[in-house]
Amino acid sequence: MRWLWKKTTLTEKQKNELTAIVSSGTQRSEIVERAKIVLACAEIKSNADVGNDLAIHANTVNKWRERWRTNKQKLLLIDAAETGINYTRTILNILSDESRIGAPTKFTAEQVCKIMSIACQHPEDLGVPISHWSLNSLRDEIIRQGIVDDISRSRLAVLLNKDGD
Repeated sequence: MRWLWKKTTLTEKQKNELTAIVSSGTQRSEIVERAKIVLACAEIKSNADVGNDLAIHANTVNKWRERWRTNKQKLLLIDAAETGINYTRTILNILSDESRIGAPTKFTAEQVCKIMSIACQHPEDLGVPISHWSLNSLRDEIIRQGIVDDISRSRLAVLLNKDGD
């Protein structure tokens, strides 16, 4: 006999909110998957069973089962105090990725704003004899104006939310 995890307890309000998230059609897929995990964990299933049902690894199930469990007190408090969009936001925050530690940002918000400002101007208005910016020409102008010492085409494309082609 396989060992079963202790049932994840959901209030009716939590169950309704998670069900709404799953069926919304507008939530990100990872949020929907996590809501499905929590709902499945409320049915006294092992992590392996939930994983098999949802075609995901049991460790993923365990992560979200534990995340829900560690937020149990917070969930009980908001159940009584919050309604509407505030309640939904709190549930979505619990189902969202935690912030990760990474390399510090290379460019300040001010530099990014200046880069965006230049990108929104016509090159001819800045004395650049072309009709449209390319990543190379925009990069050259940003460096010429002293906004940054250096920036790669790929990083510039990311800042501009382009694919760099």
